Amino acid sequence: MELAKRFREYISGGDFAYGTFVVEIRSPAVAQFLAKAGFNFLLVDNEHGYWDPSDITRQIDAAKRWEICPMVRVSGPERGEIMRALDAGAEAVMIPMVSSIKDLELCVEYSKYPPLGQRGVHFALPHSNFLSPSDAGTYMEESNKNLITVVQIENFEAVESLDKLAAVPGIDALYIGPGDLSVALGVPGKADHPKVMSAVKKLVEVCRKNGKIAGCHSTSPSMMGELRKCGIQFSALGATIRMLQSGINEAGHEVRRQLNLIN
Repeated sequence: MELAKRFREYISGGDFAYGTFVVEIRSPAVAQFLAKAGFNFLLVDNEHGYWDPSDITRQIDAAKRWEICPMVRVSGPERGEIMRALDAGAEAVMIPMVSSIKDLELCVEYSKYPPLGQRGVHFALPHSNFLSPSDAGTYMEESNKNLITVVQIENFEAVESLDKLAAVPGIDALYIGPGDLSVALGVPGKADHPKVMSAVKKLVEVCRKNGKIAGCHSTSPSMMGELRKCGIQFSALGATIRMLQSGINEAGHEVRRQLNLIN
């Protein structure tokens, strides 16, 4: 959990951490590209896309090799999926669409070792480099201390309950998903709408009050800048597939221009 520890220290020092969702592109080279571009983390998206477990492990390994924090978004507060992501070596797990204290309690139960939760213990796996620690109790304690359990605020019920949700022990970060939240608030597709930004400001306030990390997704670099001004501490910018698409479109446009195929 060294990279999660660094991530926490980086943010607690007043810095802003940024990353992106890894979508569709399976190559572990993604981690290298992101690291060289200054990104602090990558987020394997296993909610809106299907990932083979071995591909997730390769992404995590690559992130660790390039020293950016490996995170995985699962599809919900489901024990097996959360534990598999963590056993594969993820140092942060993001659980979407939570709306109740019970949802958050399950997230803690499945992601944290006893006594905070009930995460199963198995050391012959990537998360411990396939080695049994000399002191299992210390290993579990350090894991609980450094692992980042992130819950996504994406619906009206969650926004209304932010004060209570932010107070749940064992939850480390709250993260607004402006896409789904914009739909829930009646302004679909408008990630920077005043209604969404009002929820962002409320999230920042309750996170500060409860010692949680405040996060929100960004649809553009300019939005990321605005989020930082609001007090957001970390954000994922779009997704790798969008970055690839943008780069290809830009290159294609320039080629056509150079060949006088367009004005």
